[in-house]
Amino acid sequence: MPTVREAELLRTVAGADLFEMRRLRYLNDLVIAVEHNRLPLAVAPALAGTDFSRRSLYEVLREASPKQQPHYADYSVEARNATAEELVQLEITGPVPILSATQLTFNQEAVPIELTVQAYRGDRYTFRASITD
Repeated sequence: MPTVREAELLRTVAGADLFEMRRLRYLNDLVIAVEHNRLPLAVAPALAGTDFSRRSLYEVLREASPKQQPHYADYSVEARNATAEELVQLEITGPVPILSATQLTFNQEAVPIELTVQAYRGDRYTFRASITD
């Protein structure tokens, strides 16, 4: 069930059914990130029965009825201390900063379909971006 803030961002009600997925992201067998995805189940009911060890999240969204084409996302990054749970998941034993990213993804009709929060190990991840006019 979404919090009031999550429901507001996803333009749904606080009691709506959500699909939630938590995963660890690896690079060369080292954990670099913890990711928590939340999507209104009404967007793609098939999410609930999908084996994500074999399918990609966006693949399932593109096959939904009606199709959900992730079109753009609002993305923010900030440095912060890890939570106790993140320390364990990210295998952090010393003073390591994390980068916390929040992404709100919109479909082809500018409707929010996914809220994701990622926690990246600051010592194993660098954020890079290209900026154009």
